[in-house]
Amino acid sequence: MPESIVERAAAEAARAARLRRAAVTLRGQAATLKYHPATGQKPRAGAELTAALDTMTQILNDLQRAAAQRADDAASAAAATAAAALAERAEASARAVRQAHADVDQGAQVTAAAIEVMRRVLADSNGATIDAPYGHHAPRRQHPGALCTIVAERAEGLARSLESLAILTANLIT
Repeated sequence: MPESIVERAAAEAARAARLRRAAVTLRGQAATLKYHPATGQKPRAGAELTAALDTMTQILNDLQRAAAQRADDAASAAAATAAAALAERAEASARAVRQAHADVDQGAQVTAAAIEVMRRVLADSNGATIDAPYGHHAPRRQHPGALCTIVAERAEGLARSLESLAILTANLIT
């Protein structure tokens, strides 16, 4: 059983690396999203941007499906640690793993929400506009380039949480 936990920790680290690469792509594509209300120029999602969003969505779906398995891993890792070490240390380790699982779940939720908003903005072609940037009619929503950066930031935060979880899990086993 520990081998499968170590393999899952390695898979989490690989997902984190894929998320970071997709976030780099999103940050690079953010500058290419042009929006100019006066001329009617709207953002167009390129193939790279769409591929990065699809990669993130796939990783998030994998994370959501694996949530129950991560909870089982945490319980078995805590049991293994409790048998091998002092009870106080085992409890602290178990708390750290539970917090890491909660961070991953929360990060996955906020990243998925940001991706959903980004996809809606990019798909909106029926004349919806962003308001003037100043005064009473301030923007009701973010510029697509800014949204792209927000999605990348959330993905990087999720990647950090995944890496922390992988490290904690691997350290509990050894």
